[in-house]
Amino acid sequence: MHRRRGVLAAIPSFDRNGRIIVVARAMRSFAFGLNAVALGLYLSELGLSGSEIGLVLSAALAGTMGLTLAIALYGDRLGRRRLLMAGSALMASAALIPFVAGQPLLLAAIALSGMVAVTSNESTGLQTVDQALLPGSVAAADRTAAFAFYNVVAAAGGALGALAVGLLPVLAEPLHLRGAEVYSPAFMLYAAVGVLTLLLHARLDRGAESGHRLGGRLAIDRSRATVARLSLLFGLDSLAGSFVVQSFLAYFFATRFAAEPAQIGTLFFVSGVLTTASFPFAAWLAARIGLIRTMVFTHIPSSVFLIGMAVVPSFEICALLQLFRSALSSMDVPARQSYTMAVVDDAERTATAGVTSLARGLAQVPGPAIAGALLLPLGIGVPLIATGVLKITYDLLLYALFKARPAPGESGSEVPPD
Repeated sequence: MHRRRGVLAAIPSFDRNGRIIVVARAMRSFAFGLNAVALGLYLSELGLSGSEIGLVLSAALAGTMGLTLAIALYGDRLGRRRLLMAGSALMASAALIPFVAGQPLLLAAIALSGMVAVTSNESTGLQTVDQALLPGSVAAADRTAAFAFYNVVAAAGGALGALAVGLLPVLAEPLHLRGAEVYSPAFMLYAAVGVLTLLLHARLDRGAESGHRLGGRLAIDRSRATVARLSLLFGLDSLAGSFVVQSFLAYFFATRFAAEPAQIGTLFFVSGVLTTASFPFAAWLAARIGLIRTMVFTHIPSSVFLIGMAVVPSFEICALLQLFRSALSSMDVPARQSYTMAVVDDAERTATAGVTSLARGLAQVPGPAIAGALLLPLGIGVPLIATGVLKITYDLLLYALFKARPAPGESGSEVPPD
């Protein structure tokens, strides 16, 4: 039976590799939280059109897709440690952003590195490697709690990064930075974090690697049908979310309500705190109602709040709905990660994490471009409405297809082999 844990359960007993992964994720999340907001404000300050902003954000997601594809196909052959180090090194490309100001094609080219932040909820290829490595760093009974703690640390780092955006105008004064240049220090710090996490990942030992390297084919055998269905569903959810990545939300608040950087940064910080607090509760709830129900029953209300954000008349009400949404919108994350890793064999985990993340990445790529070119001209709140409707559709489909297929260790029959 699944061991029940309290909401404030003790930190899982990670091994050395697990501790490194958690610390590195905290550092990356701070950088992503800072830069996801800074990039949106930077693009707004440059005065780029909706289609140009969509191009840059889509390029960033396309780069993430390419990195994730490499992980799905070659992850365990290249080695998890090497992949994490390479991804950290790619973060340094963000240092080039201030030097190509106002040139959307060059900004898009930099974004194709796959490691330019457009959302504080990091969806890069590095997260897929973390996801494959974490289950082996704790006891099986602590798997969901480990993912919950991992996401607590990530959300806390992202929240602090978003809050730090408010310091950029203050820092700009002694540095004599004006206009879009105000956000340059954020990109430099992001690059520096990439170097630091590279050094940290270099300390991973052989236990981080999978013992299974299956030639030149995709290492998913027993679970192909399950992984295919999950990938399609996760892709739908990801397409919906890509309409309103955090950089777009920063742009939305700045454009519709003329919100100041400090206001936006503070809002995203509080949102991040609420998201952080939701992860332990998600693990506690999953132990009682199951992983699939936790995903669905928390996700649908958050989509309703997002739709409401599109139509309310004031920043104060919109910010309140954003906070309500943040308290629920990410509770599915540790449940989703735990469920996906539980229903496949250990030898399939890196490939499964890569394939499901690739599906999310592929679906994300056209999202910002669609939002900028097709949805945004209809009204600045239309992308939020479209996101909410599509996410609710995803939740209903997920529940219909998987409510009778609990993960091994949950109450009910185990998921049968495909």
